[in-house]
Amino acid sequence: MDSKPKKKMIILGLDNAGKSTILLTLKKQLGVQSFADLSPTKGIVTENFESHDAIYYIWDFGGQDIYRKDYLKKSDNFKGTDVLIYVIDIQDPSRHEAALQYLEKILEIMKNLEQTCEYSIFFHKFDPDLLESKEYQKRSANLRAKLRTLFQKYAAPFKVYHTSVYTVFQRIQVM
Repeated sequence: MDSKPKKKMIILGLDNAGKSTILLTLKKQLGVQSFADLSPTKGIVTENFESHDAIYYIWDFGGQDIYRKDYLKKSDNFKGTDVLIYVIDIQDPSRHEAALQYLEKILEIMKNLEQTCEYSIFFHKFDPDLLESKEYQKRSANLRAKLRTLFQKYAAPFKVYHTSVYTVFQRIQVM
């Protein structure tokens, strides 16, 4: 019997934020064909993978509006969560407010469930050529400030990472 702890990880965010791509990189499926074959996730897709420290049961939540509304009605999906990864497309500022509003609804569900977990916020598609960009640094700082305010409201600790598949899933913690 495997002695590694078992953890439930859920990955959420708006559609086209890069959630399924992140899942592929976590599973080390980094081939170009894997990324090319991706299509929008419909509903919740569950997968397992083993890391050096745990066995993860991953729930990849499709981000289309119709699914998001359904998840918010079914709080049982969030029970038992150990790790919550929330993905925001840093290259799509027109959707940042919607992403933050959805995150707040998720935090409200977690609070109502009295569910604590590790929160990781991924500013995804923060590709290498953007790391030095003043515009993207400002965008990142603005989002981090809004996240601080939001998470203070729920008294929940969180970490923020800049992520990109172009650096073979480099995670740069920025908060």
